[in-house]
Amino acid sequence: MNLSEKQKEIVNAPIGEAMQVLASAGSGKTRVLTERIKYILNNSRDGVIGITFTNKAAEEMQNRLIDCENINERAWIATIHSVAQHILERYEHTIGLDLHLYEREEDRIEIYLQFAKENGFDIEKENIKKYIEKFSWIKRELILEKEDFFNKYPNEMDIWEYYQNYQNALLNSAGMDYDDMLLYAYKLLRDNESICKIYRAKYKHICVDEAQDLNKAQYELIKILCGDAIKSILMVGDKNQMIYGFNGSSSDYLCKFFVEDFKPKKYELIENFRSTKEVIRVSNILKPNSQKEMEYAYTGLVEFNICETEDSEANWIIEKINSFLNLKEDKEIEGEISLDKMVVIARNRFALCKLKEKLKENNILYFFKKGERDYLLESQFGQILDYSIRCKLNSKNWIDKNKLDVLLKTEGKFNSIYNQLLNFIDDLDIEEPNIPKFIKSMDDIFSNIGKNLENDKEIEELNHSKSDLDMFNSYWTKFKRLGLGNSLNSFYNALALGKLTSNSNNGGLTLSTVHTMKGLEKDIVFLIGMCEGIFPDYRATSNKEIEEERNNAFVAVTRAKRWLFVSYPQQRMTQWGGSRFQTASRFFMEMKAV
Repeated sequence: MNLSEKQKEIVNAPIGEAMQVLASAGSGKTRVLTERIKYILNNSRDGVIGITFTNKAAEEMQNRLIDCENINERAWIATIHSVAQHILERYEHTIGLDLHLYEREEDRIEIYLQFAKENGFDIEKENIKKYIEKFSWIKRELILEKEDFFNKYPNEMDIWEYYQNYQNALLNSAGMDYDDMLLYAYKLLRDNESICKIYRAKYKHICVDEAQDLNKAQYELIKILCGDAIKSILMVGDKNQMIYGFNGSSSDYLCKFFVEDFKPKKYELIENFRSTKEVIRVSNILKPNSQKEMEYAYTGLVEFNICETEDSEANWIIEKINSFLNLKEDKEIEGEISLDKMVVIARNRFALCKLKEKLKENNILYFFKKGERDYLLESQFGQILDYSIRCKLNSKNWIDKNKLDVLLKTEGKFNSIYNQLLNFIDDLDIEEPNIPKFIKSMDDIFSNIGKNLENDKEIEELNHSKSDLDMFNSYWTKFKRLGLGNSLNSFYNALALGKLTSNSNNGGLTLSTVHTMKGLEKDIVFLIGMCEGIFPDYRATSNKEIEEERNNAFVAVTRAKRWLFVSYPQQRMTQWGGSRFQTASRFFMEMKAV
């Protein structure tokens, strides 16, 4: 697709100035950002940091820049957490830290409970998750001193003490959480100007995608990377797509603080090149005047349906899917109509439960789109592999040591395999592990044992073990292909940050929540469960929260390239088995009324 005149104006703007680009859904903002980076690389000798919201976006952007000279040396494309990880891996020794990421919440809870027990203070397990959410808020807001916390939250003085205990518990286990990555990277740069100068000397331009979803810690980390020296910063985003308020995100960092701090030149993109006229019409009901349709756009289709029950809603969707598959082609959809060109979006996973049942009954292949950080080895072999490497990397990791001990106490046919696995892991060099040799050795062991197995249960367990070994190998192969490092520690950090996971759906129908569908698109979109209390969520009570729910609806609608189908059931089953009458979502009624 050729760039529009407004897009060209942004891409070819003078190098060195701060730029704010307010770009609506479908306006090609990521393409513009990529082309801007390419323009800087081709017209200067400087390096560029491109900050994306997801690893998938980072990888796609890197691929689009592959033809640029010395791309790997001059362009650093990554998520903000990956930037923080990079800084810590290289320089955390300067502040006396050697920390490992505890990405699983249940592990952090267990660490906190044990610390409380050892230090003689009481805390109930059911309250810890609530506290940890508050601790995350403290870190995302960069509240670094006790006095600052008390000034902001004078009625929650006990929280600060719990927070300090939590931080001490993590440090005693040589650990940190996701929010700590940003916090420690920020503090490291704040207290070490010489390290800041190293980055500023190499990277003189910073480009930020999805800037409407920045929180304070993220914004301040970017800001301190710039310091007084870097003025060339481009932020691209859309305040109408800010949907991560629960993570402390705010469009104020794009629309207010960035403007105050950098005095950027402002640009606006509202032409939707993605969607049909009917989809754009509906999106403009949710967010008036946010989208401008293109003259050559297809007409498209938007349809609303009020269903009696969740069963009838699911059946209606399946009938639509089958009719499209039988249709096979339409002038508005490029190529053959297939399941992988469709997505069903709901506000939360629970709203998809009935549909999943019906899809299974009708033998329709589906795929639930996961978050990037979902990484799991499920077999006993896979878990022993995972826990033993984690323990090798962190001698203070008693959490995974306990899990490993429990698994190894289990008597079974494969104990000899597990013992050999532990020996292999023990022999691995942390800095330069020979993973291909390890994989080959384990494959040989599986082959030899598999020849002599007759018990169906044992054969199935061996198959699961081999599957997990293959998955582990695929992660390592991708890690090396992407050039993310050589060490086991870098490998596990890349896993924890979701850099190595894949969301390939193997040709099936995609099921997704709004948040996991952010940044993606499909030809045909079903938006289901549009009941008041579900979408908008029942917990959204303030004007600010309702506005963010409206943003969620806008994001869901604008995932549709061609056709959109919106529905809700008049009766829904609760999680406890009862049936309740439902009213239509206010967003459903607004869109349907016009």
